[in-house]
Formats: sequence, structure tokens, C-alpha cells
Amino acid sequence: MRYVLILLVFISCNPVKLVLKDPVKFEAVADEMIKRGYCLNDTSYIYKTDTLEITDTTTIVYVDTTVINDTTYLWETKFQTITKVKTIRDSIKSVVIDSAQVKVLRKQLAAANVLKDAAVKDMKGLRKILQFGAAACAVFFLLLFKLK
Repeated sequence: MRYVLILLVFISCNPVKLVLKDPVKFEAVADEMIKRGYCLNDTSYIYKTDTLEITDTTTIVYVDTTVINDTTYLWETKFQTITKVKTIRDSIKSVVIDSAQVKVLRKQLAAANVLKDAAVKDMKGLRKILQFGAAACAVFFLLLFKLK
């Protein structure tokens, strides 16, 4: 009978069941799992592109010339441009975005900003107290030296 009672105590204290039943604990565990990156293929963007690369350009000039009485005449100038192009087809760029992880990180950033704002507010309060104390000390010493 004692072993049955011990077995029931261990079965009833299952931490997985406790986490699954309590939404607050479940959210905390889910946020930690997402933050560590265990479920990372939420949204994928795949871009397919074609790329042209110009590797070589050559210009050929054809000129006909003739010389008459020490004068050179040029005519029928022809230009021919040869361009070698290399085409890279179907370049694939893929981007994976885990929107659940982004949501958790934004929540952490918002919490950090709240803490930062509270710290700045406390620093301003301390600065005012320090300025008031310095002014009180200055007044005290002025009065002390005037009374002598």
C-alpha cells in the first residue's frame, strides 16, 4: 500500500503536465524555446534571379585608305563591336524569418526599454536630490562663515 501511495505522488507531480495546464508557465517555456531557436523555419522567402556579366568587349575599326598626290583619303569607316556576355541563370537567394522568435525578441526589447526608462527617471530624481543637497551645503557654509 505504501508503494502505491509513493507511486501516486510521483505520477501526480509530473512537471510536464503542470506546465501544460498553467498558461503562464506554458508561455514562459514557449518563449524560452523560441528564443533558443528550436523552431526556426517559420517563413521562407526564395528569390530567383538571372544575372548578366559582361566579360569582354572588343571594337574593330575597318578603314579604307588611298593616297593621291601626297594626300591620304579615308572612307568607308566601319565599326564592329563584339561583346562577350556570360549569363548566370536561376540564382537562388533564400531568406528564413522566424516570426515567433521576432515576437519574443520584441517583447524582451520592450521590457528592456521599460527598465531603461525607469532607470533614467530614477537618475533624474537622484540628480535633483544631489543638487538640492549641494545647494543646502552651500547655504549652510555661507551662513556659517557670515556668523563668525
